Amino acid sequence: MVVAAPDVNVGLVGFGVAGRQHAAALAGATGLRVAAVVEANARLTTGSLRRLPSWEVLLADPGINLVGLCLPPGGRAGLALEALKAGKAVLLEAPPALCEREVDLMVATAEQVGRPIGVMLQHRHRLPDVVCSADWSDPSLTGTLEVSRFRPPAHFRRAGWRSDPTAALGGAAAHLAVHYLDLACQLLGDPSGMWIAPLRELSRGIDTRATGVVEFGSGATLSFTATSEAAASSERLRVLGPDRSLSVDNGTVSARIGDAEDVWPALRDPSLRRLVYQDMAEAMRSGRQPHHSHLEGARPVTRILEALRA
Repeated sequence: MVVAAPDVNVGLVGFGVAGRQHAAALAGATGLRVAAVVEANARLTTGSLRRLPSWEVLLADPGINLVGLCLPPGGRAGLALEALKAGKAVLLEAPPALCEREVDLMVATAEQVGRPIGVMLQHRHRLPDVVCSADWSDPSLTGTLEVSRFRPPAHFRRAGWRSDPTAALGGAAAHLAVHYLDLACQLLGDPSGMWIAPLRELSRGIDTRATGVVEFGSGATLSFTATSEAAASSERLRVLGPDRSLSVDNGTVSARIGDAEDVWPALRDPSLRRLVYQDMAEAMRSGRQPHHSHLEGARPVTRILEALRA
């Protein structure tokens, strides 16, 4: 029996926590596989996965057609541009960019070279089509978001980049709340104004609590708090309106749209990450940008994180 070669051969760049999560998701995927890994830290083992000596060797490998950038956020955009120009599709970890300008440049380059670029904002795949296709542009809509996951101060010092704002791009908001902030933006649209409370910071640029209010172009609003200082773990997004409402509560989605109500159970993170890679594979086959995981849609959350850093 002849086994068909995978359609998508992934080169993972970085094999820390994020890189290992990507590898675990790909282990159960059909038509995708990890072809090679680049990891500069000699103390991190890649197990049975083929290890390449450098980024340049990966770019020159014609067998690798998708690059998963699992490095710290600062500097990802430059590597993404190099990979796109080398003919590779690109999947960025979240948060994907330092600023909207970087998003614009990566999206424009991807369109120019005809390769897809996506972002590992896997929680987008929690929202069923009936929710995504509903009209959430009503100015009466009000959103609330709380994200809490405890991180001791040592967590931010364990890896040097986590305490460097130019590499980490922030703390609790950028690394804990980014997914649910992105979910809110997928529904409510582009932010038109923001009010940010004074941050609590472990060190300058590394927030341990961020609180603010976002106004969207439609007139809808979202109040949010992200903290790494509370003992309780929680991820809760609610959007409330006169004839529709949505709740995403630790992954479980419930919605009321008109007279229809439904609940969708939580999917586990490895399954969600696998869906992102499958979305990328379909984009590579179709020649279009990813349906759910498109980088274009990360402009709004990038704008919010940029305002927090400012």
